Amino acid sequence: MAKATLTIEGFVAKDPEERQAQAYRIVSVTVPVTPSKKVNGEWVNDDAGTIWYEAEFWDAHGDSIRATVSKGSFVTITGTPKLEVYAKRDGTPGAKITFNFPQLSVIVQKPKRSEVRPQQGNDEPWAPAAPTSAPATSGDTWNAPGSFDDTTPF
Repeated sequence: MAKATLTIEGFVAKDPEERQAQAYRIVSVTVPVTPSKKVNGEWVNDDAGTIWYEAEFWDAHGDSIRATVSKGSFVTITGTPKLEVYAKRDGTPGAKITFNFPQLSVIVQKPKRSEVRPQQGNDEPWAPAAPTSAPATSGDTWNAPGSFDDTTPF
């Protein structure tokens, strides 16, 4: 017995869609991939065009996907491919590859330059912004500015 497994990596084309199939909820994730190749030192799209991949997740798995994946998420999907042929709106034939028993991983990317707030002094990028108005109350050791007091307040 042979088994084919396919892995793709790409950006989710639209927010996951939910539909009902009898007593089951199905959440679909769509990822387009446009093959490209390097010609004379520049990347050009392949003449075959975009290949559409779809992964379906059922019930509780679908709930997890809806909570973590949205349009533009960078994901890796692995599963058993199944080719589906259909008629496009203009009547021409189209095809997509659907994953059976898929596994999805979200790839965390470095934020874009416009999403990172500027650093101020010794401020860490994950630290909350320094208060601009009244200083923290003297009873709050952890949020008070100044030197670190290593005595535990509890």
